[in-house]
Amino acid sequence: MAETRPPRYALSGAGKRAWKTYLPLFGPDAYAPGIGTLVAVADDTPEQLAAVTARWNVPAFGGDIRPLLDEVRPDVLIVTAPDHVHAEQIQAALSAGVDVLTEKPMTVSAAQAAAVVAAERRSPASLRVAHNMRYLNLHQTVKRLLDQGAIGQPVQAHLAYRLRPGHGRSYFLRWHRRAAASGGLQITKSCHHFDLLNWWLGDRPQEVTGWTRRVHYSPDTPAEDRRIPADADIDDVLAAVIRYSGGAVAHYSLSARSPWEGYTLTVLGTEGELTTRYEVAPPDGTPPAERYAVEVSPLGGAPHTHRIPVESGTHSGADARMIDAVLRHATPQRASQAATAVDGAYAVAVGEALTRSAADGTVVAVDELLPGVRTCAHAGPAWATTGKES
Repeated sequence: MAETRPPRYALSGAGKRAWKTYLPLFGPDAYAPGIGTLVAVADDTPEQLAAVTARWNVPAFGGDIRPLLDEVRPDVLIVTAPDHVHAEQIQAALSAGVDVLTEKPMTVSAAQAAAVVAAERRSPASLRVAHNMRYLNLHQTVKRLLDQGAIGQPVQAHLAYRLRPGHGRSYFLRWHRRAAASGGLQITKSCHHFDLLNWWLGDRPQEVTGWTRRVHYSPDTPAEDRRIPADADIDDVLAAVIRYSGGAVAHYSLSARSPWEGYTLTVLGTEGELTTRYEVAPPDGTPPAERYAVEVSPLGGAPHTHRIPVESGTHSGADARMIDAVLRHATPQRASQAATAVDGAYAVAVGEALTRSAADGTVVAVDELLPGVRTCAHAGPAWATTGKES
């Protein structure tokens, strides 16, 4: 039998996420040897390109991804570039027959997301979206309990997320501050949370109504490190009600300024209730927890607690599991948890629906933002799974 060569990867985007998660996969000091070989990097910032090429000694390309695809012909493109270029780069790679792993959000608009799904349908290649929070051990426990019927059929979910001031403020200092570049917090940040809700409930969002407002960060906000630029046009407080095809309703909120960072989650079902609290950063002076707690309170039965250890690693171990599931030849069960192009599209579309509802006070139908997407199915890439999507 002929030996199968390791996959050849190209990376588009040499910023913080690339350095923290993906570049350390390659080279003699790789933390996960056996993933494959890095063969090229692209970025429109010469200084960032130079830093990568000096350490990894690979060809460098500018922000236009097409010359890289034509000259290097990688097996997989990893997209960590700014959000607003994702759609163009993903479609270029799929047109060239190159598999893609893209950072979230998959795109910054529902129209772009629908175009990406259509491009995948036409291509022999496939796309996976790095919704890494699916792989946090806490989130996998919540998913397992809901799938097992620990509280019966979910009826309502309440997810309230908050950011500490330093993190929340950073979105108003970087390129994320322009909605055209990021889709606003309801896409660039909340797509993570919408994907979790969709995945946990095992259903597609149908309608969204919501409200957004800018409360905390404006050019008049007293300076901490520097003032908010005047061209920032995104909101920092969000609220939404999401109705699902199967009848469940999710209540979601995000505040970009809070004493602690993380969320509280309550899921009410026909046979009980599930609650948990996820702390990325506890309140000032509070020591971090060593275990997560998921409380299950069945109707007519005694409550019980599932305790899950807080793991080390980036995003509390979620990134390592995602890499194992998506870039290694993982088991079909783990690989099946990876977010597909359709999953990525629905996470983006909920964010856009929230934006539209907040602007005009209407209830927005999600599928109307994603023509043709609901019926899509696509075979998984060979590098992501040994099975097929159904």
